[in-house]
Amino acid sequence: MSADEQTHPRDAFYFKESDAEILKRLVEYRYLQPADFVSLTGRNIISLRRRLLQLLRQGYVERLTLPLERERPVGSPPDAFVYRLAGRGMRTAKEYGFANEDDRATREKSNMFLPHDLMITRIHLTLALATRGTPLELVGWEQRRSVLLDWADNGRTRLSVNPDALFGLKNREKPEGQNTSYFFLEVVRSRESDYRKGESYFMRKMAAFAAYHRQGRHTERYGISNFRVITVTPTRHRAENLCEKLQKAGLASNRFWFTDHAALSRDGSARILEKIFFTPKDAEDGMRYGFGN
Repeated sequence: MSADEQTHPRDAFYFKESDAEILKRLVEYRYLQPADFVSLTGRNIISLRRRLLQLLRQGYVERLTLPLERERPVGSPPDAFVYRLAGRGMRTAKEYGFANEDDRATREKSNMFLPHDLMITRIHLTLALATRGTPLELVGWEQRRSVLLDWADNGRTRLSVNPDALFGLKNREKPEGQNTSYFFLEVVRSRESDYRKGESYFMRKMAAFAAYHRQGRHTERYGISNFRVITVTPTRHRAENLCEKLQKAGLASNRFWFTDHAALSRDGSARILEKIFFTPKDAEDGMRYGFGN
């Protein structure tokens, strides 16, 4: 028997440095599937699944299942599983310095909003992978709602500003102070709802972003000079419809960028850096925008 086997019997669990990397990635992205870990770490998918199961049993991670995947045949590959940090994992991540003291493991057990949250992860991950080896660098990703919640005033009422995420893209080839663009992210999965006086929740959110910029709240709160709002919809048709509504509401601004899920494939991550966005101001002219603009 080797010295390592004497120290760590085969039937005993012990925490490895490679496990710390898994926890670090979950702090960074919050929700990840096995294939996501492979893209980030290059590890073998079979051994990775096995280790995630061991971490699950030891209370480091929790495992959820996407609602639409519950009817998959028994024995099919477990790629529908979604992992997040459990309490023990968060405590260990703090010990390693991966998480702040005020970070908490997600307590909500329902997976009702899991597809929405996983799409936020997909965008985050796609950008991180696409910018590898390029002049662009993803910086300052923040998606904690408790941090992002703010307010604006449109002259009549107080408007809530609570995006799905805020992030920056830094172009290392440009001079400091002029090389970072900032974006608020909105992920739209369902149809417009929660109408008040004929105005949907989505339209109120866009009006709130417009007021937020007019009042300079973004500079006061985050110290940034400008921002754009990226809205990702399930289909291109949905994005075009929302653009049309913004035009009619007097919000035809190139501040609002739209695209659909097709641009967010993990396997084709580089496409997200192309000119895949259009705006309500110039969508009819065929003008497109990209992160390199």
